[in-house]
Parts: sequence; C-alpha cells; structure tokens
Amino acid sequence: DFHSIRLQRIPNIQYARAPQQKMLMGTFRKPRIPGIRIPLRKFPFLSGALCIFSLLVVPIPKIERQESQFPSRENVIQQKTLLNDSICSRFPRPSFTASYLWQTNLPKIANASKNSLIPDLLNNEEDQRLYSLLFKTLPASRMRRAVQHTPSTSSSQRASVRHIFRVIQRRLHDPENNPPLRIAVFGGSVTIGRGCEAGKRAMQNYNCAWPMRLQLLINQFFDMDLVKVYNLGVGGTNSGVATNMVKYWMYPTELAKVGPDVVVNSYSTNDSLPPWDLKDDPNADLVTAVLDQARDGLQQFIRAALTSNRCKVPPLVVHMDDYLGPQQDSLLGEMSYNTAMRQLAKWYDTFAISYGEVVRDIAWLLGDSTFSNKKDVHFSNWAHQTIAWSFGFASLELLSTFCDDGFARAVYNFNSTGGDHNKIPKYYLYLPPPLTRELLRKDVEDKYAEALKSAQESYVAMACFNKTTGGDGNELEDRSPCIVSWIATPGGYGVPQISHFMDRHSKNSGVPIRGWKTENQLAEGWGNKIGWVATQSDEQQR
Repeated sequence: DFHSIRLQRIPNIQYARAPQQKMLMGTFRKPRIPGIRIPLRKFPFLSGALCIFSLLVVPIPKIERQESQFPSRENVIQQKTLLNDSICSRFPRPSFTASYLWQTNLPKIANASKNSLIPDLLNNEEDQRLYSLLFKTLPASRMRRAVQHTPSTSSSQRASVRHIFRVIQRRLHDPENNPPLRIAVFGGSVTIGRGCEAGKRAMQNYNCAWPMRLQLLINQFFDMDLVKVYNLGVGGTNSGVATNMVKYWMYPTELAKVGPDVVVNSYSTNDSLPPWDLKDDPNADLVTAVLDQARDGLQQFIRAALTSNRCKVPPLVVHMDDYLGPQQDSLLGEMSYNTAMRQLAKWYDTFAISYGEVVRDIAWLLGDSTFSNKKDVHFSNWAHQTIAWSFGFASLELLSTFCDDGFARAVYNFNSTGGDHNKIPKYYLYLPPPLTRELLRKDVEDKYAEALKSAQESYVAMACFNKTTGGDGNELEDRSPCIVSWIATPGGYGVPQISHFMDRHSKNSGVPIRGWKTENQLAEGWGNKIGWVATQSDEQQR
C-alpha cells in the first residue's frame, strides 16, 4: 500500500503552509559546501528533482503487514445473521445511544406519558406542564444521571438481559402467541402512590403511582400491551418483606404460574429510615447506620431474587432509588441508600437506576417542590411521572449496551465477559460471597471458590442438567413452603379478605382454626397494620 509508506523527513527542508496548498519553502544546504545556498523559489524545477533524488537515496523502511483490525466480510455477514433476528435489528447500527433515541422520540414519549386513567389530568394546563418538564427541565443530558449501573459481566444477569429482550422481540413480532414482559415492583407507600394525586388523601393510588405510569409509557409508546407491571407494594414495609415474597413465591395467581421476568426493588425510602433505637441518640452515626441497614436489606433481596428461578434464567434484578428525604438531617445520610445500592449493583452486576440523582440538585439546591416534599417522603404525580421516565431512559441505555456488546461479539468474535480472565461460572444458582465488613481481601478468592462449589452442588442436587434453562415462560412448580400465605395490606388483604380466606381454607382442609383472629390497627404513619395474630398458646388450644 503506497499510501502507508512513511518517508523520512529530508534534513534542512523547511515546510510552510500556503493558503491553499502545502509546498516546499526555504533553501537547501549542501553539507560539504557551507555558504552556498540554492534558493528553490527561483529554481522551481529543482523541487521536483530534489523529490526524485530523495526517493532514490533515502532508504524506505520495511513495511510489516499487520492483521486488519476491521471486520472481515464473513464477520459482517455473521453479525447481520445474528442481529437481524434480535431486537437490535430495529435500531440504528452498528451503534446508538439512549440519548439519541430519547431526543428523536420526545414528542411520542410526551404523548405516551399522558395518564388516561386519571381524567382530571387530561387538560391543556397539565399538557403544557408535561411538555415543559420533558423538553426543558429534564433533557437527555439530565436523564443520563438515572443510570447508576448496567449489567455487563455476570453470566446470570447477562442471560437475564438477553431473556427480557427476547421476550420483547417475540411480543413485538407475534403478540397473539407471546406474552408481555412481566415486571414485579416491590416497595412501600411511595410505590403504591400515597399522596400522588393532589387533594386526595388515600393510603394508595395505583393508577397515579409510577409503576402504572411506566406501564402506560411503554404500552402507549408502542401502541400495544408490551409489558405488564405488577405493583406489589405494601405500605410501611421494607426490603425484608419483599425478600420473603420473592423467596416464598408470593405472587398473584397469574404471575405465580411463571414468575416475573423482572423484579424491581423500590424500597429506597423505607430502607433509608434510621433505626428507631438510634433516632433520638445525639451521638449516633446515622449515616453509617442507614448505610449498613440498606446494604443488609437490599443484599438479602438480591440473593433471594437471583436464586428464585432455581435452574432457570433468573429474573433481571432492578434497583429503583426514588428517595429524596426527609428522614434525617445529614445530607450524606440521605444518600446512604444510593451508596449501598451502587456498591451492591456492581458486586452482583444488577441494574441500578436513581430518580434521586436526576433531580437531587433541583429539589435540594433550588428548593423546587415538583419532585419532592420537604415535610413528607411522599410526593406529587409529576415526581411519579419522572420516576417512570428515569426507568424508561435507563432501559434504553441497557438496550444500547446490550446491542453494542452483541455487535462486538458477532463482528470481532469478542467475549464481553473478559475471555480467559473471566472465572465467573455459568450456573444460575451461583452467587458471589456476601459483601460484608467481614469479607477480607485476603480471603476473597477462597470465598469465591466456596461459592462456586456450593453452586455446583446445588446444580447437581436439583438435577438442573435435566431441566430446561430457557426461562421463556414455562410453568414452574409451586415454590412456597407455606400451606397458605398472603401479605396483609390496606386495599389488598384486609380484615374481611383474611377472615374469608382462612374460613375457606378451614372448610376445605377439615381442620378447625382456633386461637387466631384478624387484627386491625389502622392509624396514621407507621401504625398502619392489618394481620392474622395468635390469641392463645399451643397448650391452651389443646
């Protein structure tokens, strides 16, 4: 290739850039005849002779042919074959960004954001506010803050990402024969929409809450039921309740048959509440206390969720940080949950999103009440809408990363997991050692080996090698060890529902229920409790 030849610079030739061309300027000095100068400007024919002379005299360095770094024709064909049948084929190639998709589809996103379930919000004033927020206050440059971590290296979560995009692609291609993507959202009173709609004081408002708005945003954008969002929030609870719900397969009947494709932990508000026994202690380190509390609760949820499908592809685990306070004076303490969330998302390679990071400066530094409440952890419908936008934008970033990695693997035969250096096993039951203060650097390799051995033993014990691991909606066995189970909550399983449920179970089983009753303690705040409690000891019942 002649154009790749590098000629050595000719000594004592001065180069100067003319307005329209680059030409040899200056003089040529013969080394052995000092003082004799040949002005090239007066003898332009010497310039050409000099160039020919330099080509003949100056040695041309040997050019070593290197392997091309560009994809071969065969690799490009392979890439097209692999990606044409995936969701990535619907987007620009070879690469695109979440910001590009967001900005080019803003008008359509705005229309898809209108909540038809609340007629009072369908007016010109609300529309103008929506467009102002979406086009001016929350541009793509700000929405990028929502993305805290996207799965990239973990075998199980990479398989989960691939699974959810396969579900979406099949639904888009053949909606009659393929189910929507199933998303289960766990959270407290914020998640179920308390205080969402102005002028309405209710314990929950599911149509106004962000999970419903997320479902409307996606389905109205695509003009089809692409996703089904299950709001499983329970007011006054934390990640511990969600962990038990996932662990014991406590899903609605429709969802319990197959399990969710995506599980979302939206307990940032309740997990950020300082421990009751430390709130009045002036010497207590609430920043560290909340950090440890949030890490412990969220980590148990992650581990339960990642092993909830046993031999099959685990659900994609998503963390939604929708907390802005106020529950303690220290701003660092108010951000403790976000710190713990990001640590765990990187450790387990899960998907982390933060609404708080998108609007924190607007809410805290500018005092804008659109996105937060200075006196209460609950906020308005516009905050809920922004949470749905944050989730949507972060999902586009996940899609972009997924397609980029797929393109790299197909064209360059590139393994995004790190090639030979990646020791993370391909067992869906595998979990890294818990991230705690007791986990020391000198022990971490042995702990990883122990975790791998445990996963292998569980894999064999459950006969996973004889089971389908596709996770594409096949019915699963009953996962709950309980005869009956429910989560008591106002608006869900209240006193009448619990009593009817247990009476029916007693009649069907032929076993009378003695020494138990429903409990109703509906007060304001954290006292909102409904439950099934024992009134007698076992000895008294005999």
